[in-house]
Amino acid sequence: MTPDAQPHFWQVSPDNQTYTELCNALYERELLRLSQIAPAELASLPKRLASLPFYIRRAASSIVRYQHELQLDSQNASWYGRQLSQCPANKQQAEPIVRFYHKAAKPGLIVPVYVEDKTLEQIRLDSVDEVDPEQQRLHCNQSGWFSYSGMPLQAENSHCFLLKPDKTMMTAACCGHQWLNRRKTEPRLLTLRELLLASRLNWRNFARPHSNKI
Repeated sequence: MTPDAQPHFWQVSPDNQTYTELCNALYERELLRLSQIAPAELASLPKRLASLPFYIRRAASSIVRYQHELQLDSQNASWYGRQLSQCPANKQQAEPIVRFYHKAAKPGLIVPVYVEDKTLEQIRLDSVDEVDPEQQRLHCNQSGWFSYSGMPLQAENSHCFLLKPDKTMMTAACCGHQWLNRRKTEPRLLTLRELLLASRLNWRNFARPHSNKI
């Protein structure tokens, strides 16, 4: 093989280039996040640092692998899409939410959760880890217990509301859209866990996410 014919390490496919950019962006983001943890959490820092390469590679490969409805900014490890002038959560009605969770509630389901902090509104991604059909309620890993109608069932999550996943809600969640005083504001960066969840979304059927477990 002549020198000119030899492959070079920088001659990568578009997917490999995207993967590399995603890994770099995620390392920068997560190291900054870990540098700001509270003193009470410092004991867990070595373990979290040790697991970081695994979860970053997993997130990057999942993002590259699965088809997504949104535009990807691989250099910032973010998706972007059109942001509505106001948070769309208030347009959902209780009856469709109840119908969806009666049918689709199961561990592993990826869901959008509306969160209000004073005058800041967000839609965050979470996943179901427990279902209680007798009480018609479910538990989200980060957000706690909700009724099938979306109502919070704990004091700790009284500022949250469980939404039905649809393209509008999932777009807002995946893009980190935020509204301050009922007006659009700068999008937030998703956590690594949210990126892992977003990469598993099945945009043709939100009730059946891809099976790559977190």
